[in-house]
Amino acid sequence: MDGFFDGLERAIRDQNWHAALVMALTLPDICAKTIAPTDGSKKRYIDWYDANLKSKYTRPAIGGIDERVFLSGSDCYALRCALLHEGTDDITTQRAQDALSRFQFCVTGQFNFRLHCNQINDVLILMVDNFATDVLNAARTWWAALGESERTDTNERLFTIKVTDNFSM
Repeated sequence: MDGFFDGLERAIRDQNWHAALVMALTLPDICAKTIAPTDGSKKRYIDWYDANLKSKYTRPAIGGIDERVFLSGSDCYALRCALLHEGTDDITTQRAQDALSRFQFCVTGQFNFRLHCNQINDVLILMVDNFATDVLNAARTWWAALGESERTDTNERLFTIKVTDNFSM
């Protein structure tokens, strides 16, 4: 898993925003496969997101104002599908789509103005660096809580990139 974690961290640090976003949307899939290998991709992704990230994108109920979920597991999965398969942030054609229709990802400009987790109608505005860092932190926390045997088993089945100097099958 370290290769995936390090890749996302490097993309954030290098401000490679497209790579960071793709990695951030893929990481829940990779994590979820570990704990629910026989469930379908959609179910396990949404379950993992809801257990590990949903609270980060939910405003709790306070002072008579109801709880507000800005980004559900279903909408995050719909974004994953739309971006990875179609290169778009429009999720209206995705079956997993829940409450949102589109996303607008932003990065800071010269005035360092941030719009993270703001919603206008059914469009959610997210800062790429915040979102990617939130996913990375959630995945690392989840990974650290797994047992040693689960981590070992997962690392053995994961994709790796070999160095040609010591290549072996």
